[in-house]
Amino acid sequence: MTATRPVPVGLYHLLTDFECPAASVRVIRMSGEGDAVGSHVHRRSMQMYVALEGSVVVEVDGVETVLKPYDVLAVWPGSVHRASPLDGEAVVANISIPPLGADDQVPVTGAAEPPDLRLPRGAEADVED
Repeated sequence: MTATRPVPVGLYHLLTDFECPAASVRVIRMSGEGDAVGSHVHRRSMQMYVALEGSVVVEVDGVETVLKPYDVLAVWPGSVHRASPLDGEAVVANISIPPLGADDQVPVTGAAEPPDLRLPRGAEADVED
């Protein structure tokens, strides 16, 4: 298990933060104006976003998908992603495989990504560390 848990990226309420050797699960509530999971990227963990209550917009590499309760969306390592409630409030489970480490949640600022730090995306993302 990871020694420390990731610092939240964005503004939301962390309801559950569970970790086991194979995966980690975070359940978050986004409510009120401005609540959202901010843009970020993971180098190692893939994630699955599962809408539990309300609807949520998940943007992955510039493509928005609306998730309604029980819809699931996979986010692969190296993909820039963020999430926000569609109307009012949403509760989302975020499952990370392998467990999300504190050093594997990198905020994205909108500044150009330097070539020497560019993460592989698309077909080139299937690269071993």
